Amino acid sequence: METTMTVRRSLSRATVLLVAVSTLSAFQATPVDLTSVWTGTLDRGDGTSTAYLDLKQKDAELTGSCGPDADRQSPIAHGKVTTVNGVTGVTFDATQPNGTVLTFDLKLVEGRLKGKVEAEANGEKRQGTLDVGREKK
Repeated sequence: METTMTVRRSLSRATVLLVAVSTLSAFQATPVDLTSVWTGTLDRGDGTSTAYLDLKQKDAELTGSCGPDADRQSPIAHGKVTTVNGVTGVTFDATQPNGTVLTFDLKLVEGRLKGKVEAEANGEKRQGTLDVGREKK
């Protein structure tokens, strides 16, 4: 009788554990694929310009290009996609033909990539904000 009770308790605990684990995994965020063309604006502080990003994601690595439009693009370097506490973050650098280095620190917010862009040229730094959404086809 005691053996039967011990087995039942063990089975009950195992069932509860399996249900808990499967419930938790159902709430984990699905990885976001950022591969797409993203368009929007870059607010430089002294004016606004268009922004065009052609992103390609493979796992946590991000490649592609960025610039003011499809014809003026600079390759992306050091691109990474992270997810922390359910928030998708994107970081990458790009060097423009004139030597200006751009550093992007973006978050995926309501389907849009938004965040800071820092430009550094000749030892001088400037900051702006980027807001882009997936281009509709």
